Amino acid sequence: MDKSKLKAYHRANVLIITVLLIIWALVSYGGALIAKALSKAGTTIFGFPAHYWISAQFSVITFVIEIFVYAWLMNRLDQKYGVEE
Repeated sequence: MDKSKLKAYHRANVLIITVLLIIWALVSYGGALIAKALSKAGTTIFGFPAHYWISAQFSVITFVIEIFVYAWLMNRLDQKYGVEE
């Protein structure tokens, strides 16, 4: 792969990582803000306080989904630049 294609591949990879990390951060902090409001309301989910449920689970679930999205996007990027396995 020539240097310009390698640079474009790397730039696209960094962009994908950056966007996914921003989404994860927004979901984590947004979930914390929502959880704070729900804790004042006394809402429960399956017997647990809603703020506990959101804080403990939502960010982790989002991260797992992003792992699969990242793998899918990188497979497409690898095919585009001809570096797939």
